[in-house]
Amino acid sequence: MSFPQKSPLKMNNDQLIPSARDESLSLESSIEQPGLSADQQGIPAVGSEFKKWMLGIGCALALILLGGVAHGVLSNRWGVSEDIQTLGTQLNSIPMEIGPWKCSEEGKLEDRVIFGILEATGYISRVYVHQSTAEAINVFLVFGPKGPIAVHTPEICYSARAVTQTSERQAVPADYDGKDGQLWKLGFETNTLDKRKMSVYYGWTDGGAWQAAKSPRFWRTDYLYKIQTSCQAVGKKEDSTDEFFRVFLPEVRKVLRKTEG
Repeated sequence: MSFPQKSPLKMNNDQLIPSARDESLSLESSIEQPGLSADQQGIPAVGSEFKKWMLGIGCALALILLGGVAHGVLSNRWGVSEDIQTLGTQLNSIPMEIGPWKCSEEGKLEDRVIFGILEATGYISRVYVHQSTAEAINVFLVFGPKGPIAVHTPEICYSARAVTQTSERQAVPADYDGKDGQLWKLGFETNTLDKRKMSVYYGWTDGGAWQAAKSPRFWRTDYLYKIQTSCQAVGKKEDSTDEFFRVFLPEVRKVLRKTEG
């Protein structure tokens, strides 16, 4: 049996080899048309969206970094400058004996209070005694960041002690050092049988005049000095703080330096 033979499939050259015209059309379709956006040309704008995403991430990281740096500076995370440290330690050069007043005791506060709570760079805590009357005055002078230095006032500190506040604070002159300053004055009374009267003075300065400031933490400076004294009257109605300030504050003035904000 014989089968009919099929003739071989014939393909012309146009079917086997793409024409130059087809190559040209294919090339043109692959080239972006000038003047048209990626969306108009039907091309996904992957590069553009990626750039926007990276820009957003970069801005967020920059804000986080700047916030961390600002917090570090305000909280002294990286320590304080040598000049600021010097201003604090200079308080120790205030004389131990001034006129009729002589230091009978120099206190040392716990590190957690000075460096942890107050963040101070220097302080003195002394008891000066009058050599004739035996009257004693407690003096606390400190230098440090305005935040913690400003918030700890006698109204808060003495509330836990065996005394009762007898008068509201009032601003009194403190111009003994040649500056037209003021300090706050408070009256207290001991919770003992004899009920001794006690006067407390306090105030702040940035190196200028002493001020009985209402909101020292909002001063345009980073560091402040603070002074606080207490004295009980001995056999008389008024204590000798005023007399003490006349000789003590001029000595303090010698070590004060104007701090910049």
